[in-house]
Amino acid sequence: MKTWMICMLSMCFIPATVYSQDWQGLLMIDSRAGYSTNTVLNPFNGTWDRTASSGFGLIVPMGQLQMLGDRVSADLTAGGIYGPYFDEKEALHGGFGLLNVRYRFNSTFSAGIESGGSTLMNGINRQLLWAQPVISWSPTLFSQVRLKAGSTFQKQEIKTEEELFTDQRRFDQYGIEFETWPGFNWQIRAGLYGNMDRPSENLSLQLQTDYLPDPKVRIGLRIHADRYQFTQTVEGTDGTGGSPVGTPGGSFVGGSDSGTTGTLDETDRILRTGVTLQYQLHRSLSVMMSADRMNFHSSMREESLHDYQLSAGIRYSFRPRFGNRAHAEPEWRQNGGQTLTLRLNYSGEGQLYITGDFNDWDRPGIPLTRQSSGRYVVQLSLNPGAYEYKILLIEGNEERWIELSDETYTVRDGFGGVNGMVFID
Repeated sequence: MKTWMICMLSMCFIPATVYSQDWQGLLMIDSRAGYSTNTVLNPFNGTWDRTASSGFGLIVPMGQLQMLGDRVSADLTAGGIYGPYFDEKEALHGGFGLLNVRYRFNSTFSAGIESGGSTLMNGINRQLLWAQPVISWSPTLFSQVRLKAGSTFQKQEIKTEEELFTDQRRFDQYGIEFETWPGFNWQIRAGLYGNMDRPSENLSLQLQTDYLPDPKVRIGLRIHADRYQFTQTVEGTDGTGGSPVGTPGGSFVGGSDSGTTGTLDETDRILRTGVTLQYQLHRSLSVMMSADRMNFHSSMREESLHDYQLSAGIRYSFRPRFGNRAHAEPEWRQNGGQTLTLRLNYSGEGQLYITGDFNDWDRPGIPLTRQSSGRYVVQLSLNPGAYEYKILLIEGNEERWIELSDETYTVRDGFGGVNGMVFID
């Protein structure tokens, strides 16, 4: 299989790039421990094995490099995975890479490529490569629709005492995604995914809601409903056959040596619900907890199975300083009347606020809504006149003003710095 690296287009829907920091970097280590009754509920495993009801650990070091430009932006993510099981099962280990590239045509449309690859091993050797062109449409400042379609190449190997099973497949898939920000504290994402060769039979519906009651707290609720329809070839005198390992749909086929072969039509349904909680202890340190429950129903076996996963851990992140960092360059647009829209880009951690004459410099100010790819937006209703302002960044317990670019109209603030100024007709 060829080694592909990634290219993607994700959500670029704000008319002009404002905070054009040319390059940003992020180093992060995720570590957690938990218990699951099915390895498919492991955050990185993904194979269907209910015999591995045990505790597990995960250590995931990773790095990200992000470039933001006026119209073109991209981010590259790569990392490793090590996940021991607290029984005799072989530890999960491997690596992954992602690259997203996007081009913004105007304030409404953007396009690009999303692709990536991974190699994971724990008794089963799995390789995945995928690439998907993506088109994004933003009907409003706070909503976006994405259409994507592409191919995934999968190779799996499992070695038994008798022989080596190898399975290679190509999946042509499509996805329709919707994302909206009803308010500063809420983000809602939904997606419908399927195979292009059987678009109405194998479907996955996903819904996730994130709530931020406080800049340090994030609560996530997710629901996944999947349906797989397929014809399975079986061997054995009783016609039941078997799969030594695999996910719903059967990745590998094996059975007795009787020579009797048949086919069975099967529909698998999976309903998965989960909740996550993340709390930021410090600018660089967060704690995480998650819980999942899953119900699996098979039409062929007429049975329902229930599994769950519980885990908790910590995340340490560090943003190295390198490259050329431009200053913030706010873009103001008057939308008719007295309504103004401020747009800017910022890819760092923390939350951005704007404060100024219009709110009597009340701190921290009016929060900017964070959208995809580090883009921020806020709308203000102001009477005609001239207003001074600053952009405030809060990261954990630390606060600092974001510097404004040379192209931004500024005035002295009387304390050795500058304020931005905007004029309203």
